[in-house]
Amino acid sequence: MTSTQAIITVLIVGFITMVIRLSPFLFFRKREELPEVIKDLGNLLPYSMMALLVVYCLKGIHFQEPSGFVPLLSGVVITAVSYKWKKKLILSMVLGTVVYMFFVQQVFV
Repeated sequence: MTSTQAIITVLIVGFITMVIRLSPFLFFRKREELPEVIKDLGNLLPYSMMALLVVYCLKGIHFQEPSGFVPLLSGVVITAVSYKWKKKLILSMVLGTVVYMFFVQQVFV
């Protein structure tokens, strides 16, 4: 890909991204109240996306040897416990990631 093609690709992707992000403001600008379907989606989608990510991350788990399940389960447990304890999402995600990466990089080499 030449530099001209790369620039054109970035511009097209940027334009499409902006259209997608601005479309709700264009569709709902004249309404005072959002439709119930949109409110329901706004309430349910974050939880369903998190559940989808957890299932995706744990789909490759195998219990034949400790390196197949200890890093994953320890990261999930630390994330869940730290979130229940402190109620801070970013902190719990960072702690879970650090524990997972520690087990993957140091313990199960």
